[in-house]
Amino acid sequence: MSIVLARRLRGFHALLEMALRDERARPRPDDRTVAGIKKKKLVIKDRLARFDGRQTSSTSH
Repeated sequence: MSIVLARRLRGFHALLEMALRDERARPRPDDRTVAGIKKKKLVIKDRLARFDGRQTSSTSH
């Protein structure tokens, strides 16, 4: 994964965090929407963790 893609993923993760905050602030948040946003955030977080793990292991060698 390139550094550019990692930056884009971090930006998308931040946008999802804002969307989650907005949804939760509604008088009656939709549980499906909240769950969908959380799922997307988790996928991005996992991809970033794999990227960060590869970066750390490649720089330590």
